[in-house]
Amino acid sequence: MSGSSLDGLDIAFCEFNLEKGKWAYKINAAKTYYYTEEWKIRLRELPNAAAKEIIRANTEYASLCADFINEFTYENKLSPDLISSHGHTVFHEPAEGFTYQIGDGQVIATNTKTKTICDFRSMDISLGGQGAPLVPIGDELLFAGYEFCLNIGGIANISFRENNKRIAYDICAANQLLNFLSLQLGKPFDKNGYYAQLGKLNTHLFNTLNKDAYFMEKAPKSLSNQYVKNNFIDIVNKSGCSVEDKLYTVSKHIAYQVNESSKRFPKGKILLSGGGAHNSFLTSAIKRECKHEIVIPGSKIIDYKEALIFALMGVLKELGKVNCLASVTGARRDCSGGTEYLGIPPTKQVI
Repeated sequence: MSGSSLDGLDIAFCEFNLEKGKWAYKINAAKTYYYTEEWKIRLRELPNAAAKEIIRANTEYASLCADFINEFTYENKLSPDLISSHGHTVFHEPAEGFTYQIGDGQVIATNTKTKTICDFRSMDISLGGQGAPLVPIGDELLFAGYEFCLNIGGIANISFRENNKRIAYDICAANQLLNFLSLQLGKPFDKNGYYAQLGKLNTHLFNTLNKDAYFMEKAPKSLSNQYVKNNFIDIVNKSGCSVEDKLYTVSKHIAYQVNESSKRFPKGKILLSGGGAHNSFLTSAIKRECKHEIVIPGSKIIDYKEALIFALMGVLKELGKVNCLASVTGARRDCSGGTEYLGIPPTKQVI
């Protein structure tokens, strides 16, 4: 799994069992392989690159993923049944009918000699859906004991059951904004919200962020990295307050939008995962804003829940079962998304 926060590639070796209609899981090993500065810059700038450079990146990024996977399996003495790869999103424009994640599945499969499943979003897009969020299928099958599942990565998203259906959507920009501001202080991220807590609320910036047209839309809906850059980052850039005040205000904005997404429901438990769960200032702001109980799990779930669920999506695809919910994405029907690539091609010739 590689997300919009651009920190690195999350790899998790997961084991699943289906007993009496219920899924159980184990994360037996997990590690984040951090990107070099060169790769961070390259991934950040790809949406504006020429077509040839994007195609080249698709292959070279897949080779990088395969190298990380081979290192991971060697270190942990693993022999996986299949690889389930999200890739890295370059474009996500469901309103225009397309999405694109780099990381050529055949390159990964060939270089790891392991069947690889990728491109999980395209089928849902072709069915008129948002192609996102995809993680709620795992919330439904693995984490149904929580009333809400909240993930705070580059973009914050939430899922819950309503009217006997799983509903989910992107809430707001999160670590993308916080990390963008931290870089201005020479830090890749604001550890525990240290700099945010030195700031104060800028009411004008807070209100401007919350008035964005995205918050007026009804689910299903999803945020693209381009929308975050062109709208939310632009709003923050135009604010004349200090970086510390911006970090404080953006943190309060995230907490406010989390509460907006959940306040109409009776009190329940919110499972919080993603990089934002490590930010103690941000989690405290959410706890103060929300009436619900915030549950912060162990580090494996915080850091690797999305990788775990994409592994599950690969298993579901392999079994021909639904792995993408129309109730979440707005597609015409549920589907089993993903494309399979064989790691070791057949040796027999067909004439």
